[in-house]
Amino acid sequence: MKKIPPKTTGKIRNYVARNPLMGKGGAHVKAKSGERFVDKQKMKREAREWKDSRDTSPFVAVACFIFPQILAGC
Repeated sequence: MKKIPPKTTGKIRNYVARNPLMGKGGAHVKAKSGERFVDKQKMKREAREWKDSRDTSPFVAVACFIFPQILAGC
């Protein structure tokens, strides 16, 4: 078995970088909750667009063609 040499207790070069609170740093990225919120907004927007595209039934289209003055909102 190899003997492990004892660690030297030398002078710490950069004591600020060794601070445990500095380990919390890192790249600036969006939080997971922010990503979920954006995904939820995107899903709702796509659902609205899909519903709007499917909203007009053929009967409403025919009624708008036959009675354009009465159904001005078509």
